[in-house]
Amino acid sequence: MRAQDQEGMFLNPSATQPRTAVRPLPGIARAAVALEIFLGVGALFGGGRSSWGPTATCSGSPFPSYLVPGIVLFTLVGIAPLLAAASTARRQALAPIAAVAVGVTLIGWVCVEMVVRAGIGSLGWAHYLVLGVCISAIGMAWGRSSQPDRAS
Repeated sequence: MRAQDQEGMFLNPSATQPRTAVRPLPGIARAAVALEIFLGVGALFGGGRSSWGPTATCSGSPFPSYLVPGIVLFTLVGIAPLLAAASTARRQALAPIAAVAVGVTLIGWVCVEMVVRAGIGSLGWAHYLVLGVCISAIGMAWGRSSQPDRAS
């Protein structure tokens, strides 16, 4: 090697390493990211807004105001899905499990909300139950598809 080439490698050690192309996310992972971002952004706004909501609409619940439910909504249903989407984008191995956890958390949140608010007749709740089931199902299918085949 010429001295100039060796000098260039010293200054830029990545010059000797082959570049690896970043593969696009599989379709199922992109679906998980899209649903998690949709859910997370909506819950951030909903949790932030309801934290300072009027206390008159909080009657019949165990909370005197929406502060505690708003913080829980903001954190568990807002921030957690965005973290799960980020783990998917970073191609972390736990991303499918995170998607399932996000879906199950959303289903639990909606079920508790239906009991506390005493009613199941809301289209909004049905929408979020379906969204939770979809995110959980995508995470489970994605987790199964990313496992290596086991020889029987």
